[in-house]
Amino acid sequence: MSADVSPPSSLRILAVSETWQGSNAYAFVRAFRRAGHSVHVIADDAFAGTPWKSVPMRAARRLLWPLIIREAEGALVEQSKAFQPHLLFAFKGVMVTPAAVRSVQQQGGVAINFWPDVSVAAHGSLPPQVLPLYNWVFTTKSFGIADMARHGVSRASFLPHGFDPETHRPASPDALDPRLPCAASFIGTWSPKKEDILAALLQRHGKLDLRIWGAQWQRASTLPPHALQQREITGASYAAAISASRINIALLSEARAGASSGDLITSRTFHIPASGGFMLHERSDEIGDYFAEDREAVFFTGADELADKIRFYLAHDDLRRRIAAAGHQRALRSGYSIDDRAAVVLAKARQLLSQQQRYATTAPRGAATLQAAPSEQARVGAPLASET
Repeated sequence: MSADVSPPSSLRILAVSETWQGSNAYAFVRAFRRAGHSVHVIADDAFAGTPWKSVPMRAARRLLWPLIIREAEGALVEQSKAFQPHLLFAFKGVMVTPAAVRSVQQQGGVAINFWPDVSVAAHGSLPPQVLPLYNWVFTTKSFGIADMARHGVSRASFLPHGFDPETHRPASPDALDPRLPCAASFIGTWSPKKEDILAALLQRHGKLDLRIWGAQWQRASTLPPHALQQREITGASYAAAISASRINIALLSEARAGASSGDLITSRTFHIPASGGFMLHERSDEIGDYFAEDREAVFFTGADELADKIRFYLAHDDLRRRIAAAGHQRALRSGYSIDDRAAVVLAKARQLLSQQQRYATTAPRGAATLQAAPSEQARVGAPLASET
């Protein structure tokens, strides 16, 4: 790689990402490409993706996980040698090993991780080992910086989720699937807390036409079958479901092992307004920093307030539509898109590359230019599911 102090205008980016439309990870890939960069993708869902979610396959994955990691590592190292990326960008990257990070850094590139979840410790044994080796880590949790420091991550900063302008946009009413319209919906992965809130809501509002989409809701035991759609909804269909729901409930994930807090904002915080939906968001210390309460979104604390506000806003269509429209405009004008988030990542990559190249031109011959990486024989254990 060139030793010029200034990185080239178009970077070579090796991205570890899912590849399905609507994925928060793949949104970054498209944003990098829209910005004019050359992106090669290692599809981590090809190694342990959707087919591995059934109970028998998940059991098999636990047994095969070290072999899966070895295959993923081989693909990453091979592509880093062939592609010689300026930037390794790993979205979560639970299969990225020390050897993979090291292979990019040895060639003069930098490695950046975008960590989207509440906990570092709840997603297998590799992330706590590998995250300290990245040149930089972005966490979508404001409390994540201190949490990561306990795992030895000293180069980190906060960068919230965002919306994908190619995916999260209002759907035309004429194009909506007639099965989607409903009074209220929640779209996201099951958790005990989310089930408790939605079950309590239906106890207080028994006739509510509530639809629930997302992963793992077969684990719910206190919700009526008619509310559970028993499938995930993604991509354009996800945005259409938001547009078709009169009220979109935004619940936050609870704290998990190794995390000092549960979610304060989440990807839904930005997806819902960008898709033109009316957002009824769980109250937190941070949500008001992004949307004005009762003008651009509505907030609630607990099932009683949630039920009361659903009743009120279902009865006030014009007010609900005005708030949804104001929230949509706030999302568009406030730098909440993935393109805006990608620009922050790229600026950090350029800064790191410039620093590294300046050091390379001034360091004494033979001086070490890379961080020491643990042995490639890292301890590996299969990750748990995402809490998205």
